[in-house]
Amino acid sequence: MMADFLRFFDDIVKRVPMHLEITYSKVTDWGVRIYRKGCNADGSDMEIVGVQDCDMELCFATAQVKLKNWLLDTEGGY
Repeated sequence: MMADFLRFFDDIVKRVPMHLEITYSKVTDWGVRIYRKGCNADGSDMEIVGVQDCDMELCFATAQVKLKNWLLDTEGGY
């Protein structure tokens, strides 16, 4: 699932600039954060996706769905 997500993200980021952070620790589990640097009106980062889960597959699947929904709402599709 992570490989599928990374392939999808790699394709999208070529057209829509954004940043990706993937984290893991025993305390906070898996995390996926996708954001656009400095794109909010106040100059702060605009968070597109923020997902955290103990199940790696669910975390990446949820992040992909949220990213696709954001792309549909703001970019006209993916």
